[in-house]
Amino acid sequence: MIQLPRRREIKQQARRWMIHPMCLRVTVFFVCIQLALFGVQVLLGAIPSYGMADLSKYGDTASGLYFYEEGFSLIFRMDLTGMVLAVPLSYQQLILAAVCGVVCFLILSPLRMGAMEQYWNVFRGGQVGVNRILYWLSQPLRWGKALVVEFLLQVVVRVVGLVAMVPSLYCIYRFYQITPSMDSYSSASTLYQLSGSLLFFLAVLFTFWFHCTLLPLRYCLAAHPEYSLGQVFRRGMASVQGLRKAFFGLRSSYLLWFVFSYLTHNAMDFFVLPYSSLGSMLFLQESARAKQQAVESQDIAL
Repeated sequence: MIQLPRRREIKQQARRWMIHPMCLRVTVFFVCIQLALFGVQVLLGAIPSYGMADLSKYGDTASGLYFYEEGFSLIFRMDLTGMVLAVPLSYQQLILAAVCGVVCFLILSPLRMGAMEQYWNVFRGGQVGVNRILYWLSQPLRWGKALVVEFLLQVVVRVVGLVAMVPSLYCIYRFYQITPSMDSYSSASTLYQLSGSLLFFLAVLFTFWFHCTLLPLRYCLAAHPEYSLGQVFRRGMASVQGLRKAFFGLRSSYLLWFVFSYLTHNAMDFFVLPYSSLGSMLFLQESARAKQQAVESQDIAL
């Protein structure tokens, strides 16, 4: 049986490493660029917005998708609460959001991988430098491999998560459709309400698990930039073989930090990014060491 340090010990080590001078510089460099790109998106109006409005302002307008010359609006009536969720989107804004999203992805994906590589180098005592993060942007092969891995983690995982949430969103929609007021509240309303909440929680949990399953690919590529994509997939997935439950448990212990980061538009990444990344790397490093020791012990026994 593979023995690993306790989760608390791994996270304590991560907190010690994250205040290493080079880790601090790498983190500040990457997060500042990330926040600057987000600020540019906000200034350009490329971030889709939504709002809650009083139901009386919409009269008898039903829930649905409404098209107009410049774009369309998504209207979702919540008669029970007397509110309407309105998401107005123009075609120009959608195009701008798509272009900005692609540009940010093309820039941040290799830079993130470069930051992860420097974290590994701090562990190993190798050559470290903030400017080396940019090396992933200047090398087409590294840049391409970073895009493939980050596409899986950021795009595929989100699409899978949205699909997983469809049943819960349908239950929520049905709940408000059959429950326009408290007088119409019934056993069916309770069933839809509970089902929607449960399915939403399960969808979020599944999406997080799916992300954790693919996450070792990022750390594997950052640790070994010379690997081909095939090697990254094979060795990355093998790095947590037999330990996926423990790795998921470690990542889950950061869940509240991830929520804080999301609510602050990644501003909390000055703390969350190195804390969670270094903790995950230490876990993978210790698991590789433990597996090697187990193999050596078997060889000695034979």
